[in-house]
Amino acid sequence: MALVTVEAIQKRLGWPLTSEEEIKVQEFIDDCTVLIEDYCGKDFERRTDQTFDLVADVGCWLSIPRRYLPYLTVDSVSYADGVPLEGWQYTGRGLYIYPGWKAGHVVTVTGSWGYSTLPGVLGVATAAEVIRWMAQTPGLAMERTGEREVEFATASSPQSLSETAKQALRRYRASATTLTLRREGQ
Repeated sequence: MALVTVEAIQKRLGWPLTSEEEIKVQEFIDDCTVLIEDYCGKDFERRTDQTFDLVADVGCWLSIPRRYLPYLTVDSVSYADGVPLEGWQYTGRGLYIYPGWKAGHVVTVTGSWGYSTLPGVLGVATAAEVIRWMAQTPGLAMERTGEREVEFATASSPQSLSETAKQALRRYRASATTLTLRREGQ
């Protein structure tokens, strides 16, 4: 799922794009979307009535990976063999069941997660990065004639997130948090 459209980029630029430029811009949008999702550690697309699998460990607590947490609603929980589980609780960060999970078994969680409306900063950051990348298209970097040498640009890959984009996206990236410890059976 693209975080911004070609039309939005064109509107920000203030001039029409050629068909070749539209293809290039769409590829830049796709690349930037992948980089942002990787940087933030989450998928921003809304998933409805889908499943994901977790491997249970010893104990009553089963942690859910961060990429599934935004707006997660859990409809059902079962072991991979299809037998539904009763008495589980979704706590906002994981699943709790007493007397505990079967260690090593695969737990299938069915539910919905992700953003129904994307945060505006994602589109703004994507558009800014795509426009920056368009301005950094590769070309002549250095010219040498006899003893004279002129360097026009530095050799670097433009397809990476700028520090400005990373600062804008930091709210959606994992950060240090506190951990609540619980004793089993209490």
